[in-house]
Amino acid sequence: MSESAGQRLPNLGHAVFTRASSGLVRQVSTLDTRFYGMMQIGIPYVSFIISAWVFYPGASMELATIATIVASIFLGITYALYSAVYPRSGGEYVFLSRTVHPAYGFVVSFIQVFWQAFYFGLTGAFWATIGWSPLFATLGIQTGNQGLKDIGAWFASPWGIFLTGATMVLFFGFYLNRGVKGFFTLQRWAVTIALVSVLAVVVDLMLTATGVLNFHTNFDALAGPGAYNSVISGATAAGTNVSPAFDLGATLAFVIWPAFSILFAINSVSFSGEIKNVRRGQLVGITGAMVVTGVILTALMFFTRAAVGDQFMIAAASTPAGSFPLPISPWVNLLASISAAAPVLTVVFNLYVLLLIPYAGAAGLVYSSRALMAWGLDGIGPEWLADVSDRYHSPGKAILVSVLIALTALVVYAFTTLIAVLSGLLGFALAFCLTSLAAIVFPSRRRETFESSPAAIRVGGVPLLTVSAVISSAFLLFVIWRAIVDNSFGANTTFSLTVNGVVVAAGIVFYFVARAVRSSQGIDVAARYREMPVE
Repeated sequence: MSESAGQRLPNLGHAVFTRASSGLVRQVSTLDTRFYGMMQIGIPYVSFIISAWVFYPGASMELATIATIVASIFLGITYALYSAVYPRSGGEYVFLSRTVHPAYGFVVSFIQVFWQAFYFGLTGAFWATIGWSPLFATLGIQTGNQGLKDIGAWFASPWGIFLTGATMVLFFGFYLNRGVKGFFTLQRWAVTIALVSVLAVVVDLMLTATGVLNFHTNFDALAGPGAYNSVISGATAAGTNVSPAFDLGATLAFVIWPAFSILFAINSVSFSGEIKNVRRGQLVGITGAMVVTGVILTALMFFTRAAVGDQFMIAAASTPAGSFPLPISPWVNLLASISAAAPVLTVVFNLYVLLLIPYAGAAGLVYSSRALMAWGLDGIGPEWLADVSDRYHSPGKAILVSVLIALTALVVYAFTTLIAVLSGLLGFALAFCLTSLAAIVFPSRRRETFESSPAAIRVGGVPLLTVSAVISSAFLLFVIWRAIVDNSFGANTTFSLTVNGVVVAAGIVFYFVARAVRSSQGIDVAARYREMPVE
């Protein structure tokens, strides 16, 4: 590997570390990094975004998404530059612990690790509820096959959700344990096929919006004559305003939904130590993923509304589940399938959900396992967390811990009503914001380190890192506030707020207890934080 600016930083050598190498190798390309960012963003989660939109009367989801893309790009620049100072795997923990304070870096990392592993489990549940269940339910309705309908209903049941999710979690736990090379190779194929599927959905919705296909007619063919208009008239009679005027305030409030998707491209910093060209890979990979995926999400939003009709979408959301004419939820892949009215195309339109959701979850496993490994290397976590396979170059024990957290979250989600889609938004936004705030002052607080690093880029004499961090911090503070006050989908339920608070407190306690234990063992953990982590 070529020498990086981060490696030229003064250090004490590797005498205080228990080994001279992490065991990881640089085998991830810039394209892999971009695809990883797209996986973290999660194109299938456009279904959640569109479904939530109807609860923000007057909001423009397209405008909210575009604003989020712009703000997120500044966060992407912040993370790409900041992580390039210490190009090692482990996420924010590595560069924050060396440039701010070990406790600060650890707590931010602890928050991220918990929620990344947590949502690894939840994506397994989403794989069942917005992937397999709609596929079989729609096929059953289109073909009149009750058996397919029953299979679709099973996937949406608690045991269907748990068993489907557990299968996904265990598969990727096993697969990532065999190394990232195979993981990213398979990811390329999954993304390529999925993008073809997404393109097919967009084309279908475009044809419907222009009148070539007719959602109204095809919905009535499945649900009964006049069903489309009945949904709208029924909601109107119940007092629902199905034609709200544009509302800027509602649009700004809605930002938390695209933010809960687009922001996550930055998590490729978790494997900086495995990227071949870390400077180009992170900057191009993160921002490229945000732009490409953001455009896809915006297109899906716009053409879904144009094809299906705003009034119907709002009315459908306000119609009690038991009285809705079809036993299905209004996910994008399902709506496109109704428009096409062809079972073969139903399979094609669902491929992107079935292929991308597992990788969205596995992306969280990559993050959490690398951060856990970094804790073990520094000694702030059990040293066995840093064990890396000589054969596969993967931290198997750290992966196992992440899998166990994921399975626990999956059980709670499948068999209780405590967890909602946005339960972890506050925690994620807090971690991102704390990182951005630290980046604002890093160039002045650690001037020598900054000047000798790849992050030393200026715009009008001002460090680009500072400029981007100021903008991203302001945006994230807004997202945090909205997560606290927003009443939609569990962002500020007592359970969500309590768990977020407990995670922060647990991270603080863990750090200081671990430091005390290491000190009693005669291990100078502080000395490790004065060094560049091992490669």
